[in-house]
Amino acid sequence: MNIVSLIVEYNPFHNGHLYHLNKSLEKTNATHSIAIMSGNFLQRGEPSLFDKFTRSEIAVKNGVDLVIELPTLFSCQSAENFSSGAIKLINSLNCIDSVCFGSEEGDINNLYLISNILVNEPLEFKIKLKEYLDKGILFPVARSNALFDYINSNNLMDISKEKLFNILNSSNNILGIEYLKSITKTKSTVKPFTITRISSLYNSEDIKSNICSATAIRKYLKENDNIEFLRNVTPPKTYEIIKEKIKNNFNPMFDEYYFETLKTIILRDYKKLDKIYEISEGIENKIYKEIFNHNNFNDYLMSLKSKRYTLTKIKRALNNILLGIYKEDIEKIKNIDYIPYVRVLAFNDKGREIIKKIKENSDIRIINKFSDISFIDDDIFNTLINYDIKATNIYNSIYYKNNFNLLKGPMDFYISPKYIKN
Repeated sequence: MNIVSLIVEYNPFHNGHLYHLNKSLEKTNATHSIAIMSGNFLQRGEPSLFDKFTRSEIAVKNGVDLVIELPTLFSCQSAENFSSGAIKLINSLNCIDSVCFGSEEGDINNLYLISNILVNEPLEFKIKLKEYLDKGILFPVARSNALFDYINSNNLMDISKEKLFNILNSSNNILGIEYLKSITKTKSTVKPFTITRISSLYNSEDIKSNICSATAIRKYLKENDNIEFLRNVTPPKTYEIIKEKIKNNFNPMFDEYYFETLKTIILRDYKKLDKIYEISEGIENKIYKEIFNHNNFNDYLMSLKSKRYTLTKIKRALNNILLGIYKEDIEKIKNIDYIPYVRVLAFNDKGREIIKKIKENSDIRIINKFSDISFIDDDIFNTLINYDIKATNIYNSIYYKNNFNLLKGPMDFYISPKYIKN
């Protein structure tokens, strides 16, 4: 058995994801695939279009063998924390052969070179970085400049400053570099591969072919009731399941739907906002002040945006407020060497074989049902799992609005992993 892992959000699973899955299997000669997927809140600080169980079912019906959940405390944080959690979860399974991620760069050697410099921080690089920071240059730009100077002076790569900066500022490259940093830091035996993204950029909002970004699909779904366009940009199974969910009044979720809840939390807990992760440098005062001036979520976001606080960083900070993610809990789990559990969301027959191999090779706790988790005496386990449950409950407070009669309680306890027969 040769297992390739994919670190994903599938929001939603589209033709580009299917291409990535098939190319990953081909490039790694894998016989089985496992997706480490974000739950109901995502890395950019926003809710997923559809719940994690629906997205995992779509993934397996499109060819992924096993989908497991990346714990919430990692899934909706910065690229560094997100990647660290994903790689540590892969390591904890103790039977995964490779990880294959999409990137704009497409050359694993170039990404590895950059990641190694950032992990090891050679003295010459650190001196250059300090020089740029002392000039008042913001850290991301200072680091890019120092990296280029170090690579150029040591003839490590034939690359222009413009191309290096493009690599360092492209969404999937950023994640890829962080995956590689985590692989190095954890001394992982998992072999990394990358697939070049095709047709569209990660943040592109255009739909010009049958392969477009998830960003473009979400934008279209937000602005249009007609979902027929999905036939062209997603595999048939994705279209069929999304059509059925909407028919049953489970509509796509967007961040502004949680604005009233967020507003209430900010007004109630404004004196405790500085304890929330990603809240620093007095931004909590502006978050509180501006909540009185805006009745529209996007206007509120723009009022908080600055040179130091990008839109994505603001969205993650607000999402942390919504989910009540505290600095002390992130600190608690940031340096752990392993993830104590694996939450199975969906699987097929090959996925069942992977689960069996995990059981044979790892002592990680495999969660199919939540009935016995309250009896587990493990601080890290309980910290992680309680955020997963809380995130699901908050998500469902809006997601089940049109199906309130189906909301039995904390749904993590009521929904079992979906088995998809081959």
